Amino acid sequence: MVIFETHRSGYDPVKNVQDFWDKYPLKEIQDYIVALQPDTIDKGNLNSNSQLSEFSVELLRILIAYFMIHMTQLDLVKVSISLEVNKETIDTSKAISDFFNRISQSNTNS
Repeated sequence: MVIFETHRSGYDPVKNVQDFWDKYPLKEIQDYIVALQPDTIDKGNLNSNSQLSEFSVELLRILIAYFMIHMTQLDLVKVSISLEVNKETIDTSKAISDFFNRISQSNTNS
C-alpha cells in the first residue's frame, strides 16, 4: 500500500520525509535497523514486533519519498531535521571514529 500512496492526489513526498525525521532520531533508527536483523528479533515480544513492523513500513515510505523527490527534482529545503535530537548521536559517533582513527594511525603493526 505504501507504494500506491505515491499515486494519490495530494501526495507530498517532502511531507513524508519531514514526518519521518520528526518521528525517528538517528539513534532510534540505528536501534530499529539492528533489531530488524533476523538473528535479533525476539519472537516472544509482540509489542517489539509491532513497532518493528511499523518502522519497516515507515522506512519503506521514506525511501519511496526520497526516490520521488529525486525523480521529480523537488526541493528538500522545506525539510527541517532537528539537529538537537541527532546532534548527540553525531557527536558521539564522531568521537568514536576519531578515537579509532588515532589508534589505527599509531598502530605500526597494521
